[in-house]
Amino acid sequence: MMKLVVFFLLLAFITPSVFPCGKKEKNNVQPVSAETSITEGQGTKNMIKITGRISIYGSEPHTFVGIVDEMGTEFAVYPPEQEEKLRLLQGRLIEFTVIVLDEPMGEGGLYLKGGTVNPVEWSVIR
Repeated sequence: MMKLVVFFLLLAFITPSVFPCGKKEKNNVQPVSAETSITEGQGTKNMIKITGRISIYGSEPHTFVGIVDEMGTEFAVYPPEQEEKLRLLQGRLIEFTVIVLDEPMGEGGLYLKGGTVNPVEWSVIR
């Protein structure tokens, strides 16, 4: 009888650690303020204007670039070639014209919830 009680006690303590319980994070990536949709020869690309600053995330050697707009939304920058160009502009207020990508790309796309963007052009405001 004692073995049966011990067995059920162990079962009661082990069961919660075997089956996860909690909320799954929803990854509903939606563009914040899509201003226009431009049709080009290859299809439709969502282009928006973002006013914000460049921010570097992570620690060496695993860093990535993001754009933080005036509302605090963080966008991942892709491709890596654009990241290298934008690193030099960290901390300045910039107006970006970007293409919003449909899927998260690169390391930043995994962490920043505003979506992944490809900067087409930008101009430094101050």
